[in-house]
Amino acid sequence: MSNRRRRQPDRALARAFVRNARAFHEMGQAARGRSGGSSAYYLAIAIELGLKAYLLHRGITDQWNRVHIRHDLTKALRCARMAGLRKIPEGIHEMAEVLSPLYASGALSKGVVEPSLDLSPEVADQAICALLDNVQAFTGDDGMERR
Repeated sequence: MSNRRRRQPDRALARAFVRNARAFHEMGQAARGRSGGSSAYYLAIAIELGLKAYLLHRGITDQWNRVHIRHDLTKALRCARMAGLRKIPEGIHEMAEVLSPLYASGALSKGVVEPSLDLSPEVADQAICALLDNVQAFTGDDGMERR
């Protein structure tokens, strides 16, 4: 992250990312049991948006995230840790490691692979919820829409 420039935190965009992450997580839960890895695709998006919301709140721009992190979940997790994110729920690192190459390559979105996680769906859901709760608490978002 040495080349990234910090700016004023984009709190509004960070809040939007957290809300969208929760929506994708819910879509992943609804898609569970369907063929083609669609559930994992939505879960990967939820993790990505949650981590990027934290980075936005820390003043790391959306443009920097798009250029340097792209859809690399392991890099997003590493950058969030470097930016100060603590209390990473158990299971997030494993999901990032397994899902990241499949997500970045487009294999998850095309439904050509069903990733194998050593986590039960319930544990994965709890980890993602805990991650999003941590980010939401840090960003000070109470879930209320602001205009």
